[in-house]
Amino acid sequence: MAQNNVDYDDEVARLAESFGLPYQVRISEELSEQLKPNEFMAGLGIQYLERVKTVLGILKAKMIKEKGEETFPKKVQVVPLAVAKGPYIKEELISIRAEVTDDGGENVISLTPILDED
Repeated sequence: MAQNNVDYDDEVARLAESFGLPYQVRISEELSEQLKPNEFMAGLGIQYLERVKTVLGILKAKMIKEKGEETFPKKVQVVPLAVAKGPYIKEELISIRAEVTDDGGENVISLTPILDED
């Protein structure tokens, strides 16, 4: 049974906090669909939240200390991520745009896919 992105929002918030990210993280529906494993890959043990953990770990590694707070060196970061697809188990490279935005006076990291323009 597929879960909506909303079903994972609390889990993503807990993961972001556990990584020590100073902002809330919001994952777009488009990116969520790219990160969710298909039925074949899920049967091999690939999990959506494990992929989210990988992205959050990369984000944490890109942060720097500035004026006593952790932040990105630039407001927008690009996170490349290899995502395994099935059933032929090939990897697809996706690019994720991580942008610090203001959401009603609160900084939020918005994660969206960078789509190929063919």
